[in-house]
Amino acid sequence: MKNTLIVPFILFVLAFSAFGQKLGKPTLTPSPLTDAQQKTLQEAVVLHDAKKYAEAIVKYKAILAENPDATAAMYELAFSLDAKGDQLEAMELANKGTKYISDELPLFYVLMANNLDDLGKSDDAIKIYQDGIKHLEGKAFAGYRASLQYNLGVTYVKLKKYLEARQALKSAVENNFAYASPHYLLSIVYNGTKYKLPAFLAAARLVSLEYNTQRTQSSVDLIVSTLKPSSKDPKIGNITIDLDFFAPKDEGDFGIFDLMLPTLTTIEDKKDANKSPNVKFVDAIGTIIALLAEDKKVKSTFVGKNYVPFMMEMKKLGHVEAFGNMVLYINDNDNADAAKWIKANDGKLSAFITWAKAYRPSAQ
Repeated sequence: MKNTLIVPFILFVLAFSAFGQKLGKPTLTPSPLTDAQQKTLQEAVVLHDAKKYAEAIVKYKAILAENPDATAAMYELAFSLDAKGDQLEAMELANKGTKYISDELPLFYVLMANNLDDLGKSDDAIKIYQDGIKHLEGKAFAGYRASLQYNLGVTYVKLKKYLEARQALKSAVENNFAYASPHYLLSIVYNGTKYKLPAFLAAARLVSLEYNTQRTQSSVDLIVSTLKPSSKDPKIGNITIDLDFFAPKDEGDFGIFDLMLPTLTTIEDKKDANKSPNVKFVDAIGTIIALLAEDKKVKSTFVGKNYVPFMMEMKKLGHVEAFGNMVLYINDNDNADAAKWIKANDGKLSAFITWAKAYRPSAQ
């Protein structure tokens, strides 16, 4: 019994490994679905979601018999074949799909790489992503590259290769600043590897793109904890600040910011005496932006080229108050002042969200 299983498995792995060598630059044009084919596709998707994979596969194959270049049906068929356990056939079809310039193109690469990852062939999965990125050069393919770079980053995180993950995720951000997923994972990687301010900024971008998801909540938690007021000695009132003198500096030297962040909602001037905690929080964000804008050394870093311009434009257009109150409300729906502001300023909040989703760095 064992021998009969080992031989197919070896052939399976060898076949999978060979796909990486077959990848080339996509040049083919996909064919759109007719209305009838679109209806059949939707019926098949419903069957797939009900785990009736064999029935879904019949419908997908019927579409492709009529329309062999329909990449939408091609991908869904590969997806159902994979779910059914026919990985080799799914991989062959996905490999065929990578020859087309289509919306499904990144999905074909991801399906292939995920299968390799599941087999414990992470190096081959990484090669699939890297080859795909290499074959998708040029501005026209920036969105596709971002998708592959994000998934490459996910693979590196699984392998605990955080330096490589950071590089892949930063490339994804540079290729598509409106793609939320790289910002989210980058904030986690930054935070876990002691890049406090970069993590804060990546989380801020995620929140500007996703208003009400679990990822939003996690990012809000990071933002709020970063600006959490420093603890005070109850007897003498001294502020306690925990500094990490071994914090990495390869993403930029943010030591002065790490020193200041906990104080921004704690230290008060006389003019701040009557300000609410919410107003102090919003002001703290504005202060961070102002300090970043003035720091010439930061400008040449990834953060300085991508996140700082976004935050500066946010402040310039008067959106910091909307952003700050949105963060506070997501963090705590019982925050009465934040809830009151949100209710009274629906127009400002909508304007901020619309602007944030449309924002692109000048390089993009």
